[in-house]
Amino acid sequence: MTHRQTVFLTFILLFLSISAACQQIENYEAANEPLFAANYAESPPPVANSIRVVTWNIKFAEQIEAAGENLRSVESLQQADVLLLQEMDETGVDTLARTLHLNYVYYPASVHSHHGKNFGNAILSAWPISAPGKILLPHKNPKNGQRRTATRAVVTINGIDVLVYSVHTETFWLDRRKRLGQFEALAQDISPDAPAVIVGGDFNTATQRSISDLDKIFAQARLNRVSEGAGYTVQSNGLEFALDHVYARGFVPLQTGVYRNTSASDHFPVWVVLNFSPEK
Repeated sequence: MTHRQTVFLTFILLFLSISAACQQIENYEAANEPLFAANYAESPPPVANSIRVVTWNIKFAEQIEAAGENLRSVESLQQADVLLLQEMDETGVDTLARTLHLNYVYYPASVHSHHGKNFGNAILSAWPISAPGKILLPHKNPKNGQRRTATRAVVTINGIDVLVYSVHTETFWLDRRKRLGQFEALAQDISPDAPAVIVGGDFNTATQRSISDLDKIFAQARLNRVSEGAGYTVQSNGLEFALDHVYARGFVPLQTGVYRNTSASDHFPVWVVLNFSPEK
């Protein structure tokens, strides 16, 4: 991390410390509850050699209409086989699923003090979705008590069961050891026998070191960063941060990128095109 980035992050953490000091967050710590799910896909897409994955942190689900327009009309984002969303509430997820004719599963992690609404991660697809689950990540935010989670499900694409995760890990409120603990908890949840796996979301990797940490931990679970080279996903005060990523097992990456011509969130969506390549 450069000196400028260090100063900037220190300022942000100080500001958040003051603003969040008295705003404790209500977490959903029961296993696999509450679950929101619906099926709006009219039929599975045609069988294809490649699939498209998009992950997007839509800030507090506040600009759903604008985000939906991007997902519907931008070539690199439209007709995603797997759409992973973070910072969502159930209304925003359902609205997007209806608009895009997708199935979904959604687990809120908490009721966020920012707006008093649910806050969590969703998996959407035009393909069948089954076996939903929620992973409670270790280590709460020391300032507001927030507990981060991941949403897990099986998406059956071209007759192949793909284990999929939508992830949102903690910011630099946690020290490096605890952040590594969240990455490791995710990696340990992934079945070593699953031939096809996709893990995407907001990992809050504000430094190159944290990206390298994440790469190493997921490599031990035989996952590669298929969005490598996509570039920054957040821009603030002239600084650029790659916070959002996609990892996979059983796929070969063909293309990846970040769509930045949007004001629907403080994060930009990441997209990847993948070919199935089952492990031998």
